[in-house]
Amino acid sequence: MTDCDRFLDALASDGPDAEARAHALGCDRCRPLLPDGEAPAGEDSAALEALQGRALDVLRRTPARRWTRDAAVLALLQSAVACAVTVLLGLQNWSSPGSHHAALALVGITLLGVVAPGAFLALAPGRRRPRILLWTIPVIPVLLVLAGNGVHTAQTMRASLPCAVTVVLTAAVPLGVGMALLRGMALDGARTAALALSAAGTGLFALHWHCTDGSAGHLMGFHALPWVALALLAIPLRRALPTRDHVP
Repeated sequence: MTDCDRFLDALASDGPDAEARAHALGCDRCRPLLPDGEAPAGEDSAALEALQGRALDVLRRTPARRWTRDAAVLALLQSAVACAVTVLLGLQNWSSPGSHHAALALVGITLLGVVAPGAFLALAPGRRRPRILLWTIPVIPVLLVLAGNGVHTAQTMRASLPCAVTVVLTAAVPLGVGMALLRGMALDGARTAALALSAAGTGLFALHWHCTDGSAGHLMGFHALPWVALALLAIPLRRALPTRDHVP
């Protein structure tokens, strides 16, 4: 990511910091975009007018692309991955002794809501709707524990680790596609985390039906924790990717 990209990302999010302003003051491309009163007076009106002309020309030549189409593709992809992995792993938790079918079904529907409609929330214009998904961070782990049977069957780290690996590997393709879509938007940490939560929900959904270890420690440490960790790791990953468009 170039210094100009970082300045534009800062301009589209919470405003440029001191480092971004210092870069803009010395950059002919970015200086006209500084907020009123920060750019040197009388120097950049011609440059700003030329920049606005180029922007209008790009808008005229660029066909409109509805965000709902990208969101629908991502939602279908994530739903397909979640269902495919669920079929491959099996439904052992549903048929295990002591399983609470009503609770399992309710939490399963909630997780599917994170996977499918969550893609629309993560890619929706504006800043408020993507942040709705962040509220699932404290809610989903609690629901997983409440729906668990309380039986601790994975006695060793070696037996528990495949669950965390499943969450990470299952999220790889949806998260990669989502990151490619986010390159067409201004950098927003909350939106990136929301999209990662939705993508990683695919593996969480599959494990919900497969894993027979219903203890609180296992569900929190090897199901919920990798899910949240992917959301946090996605933010620096997105920062490292170049931005194609700086649309809010």
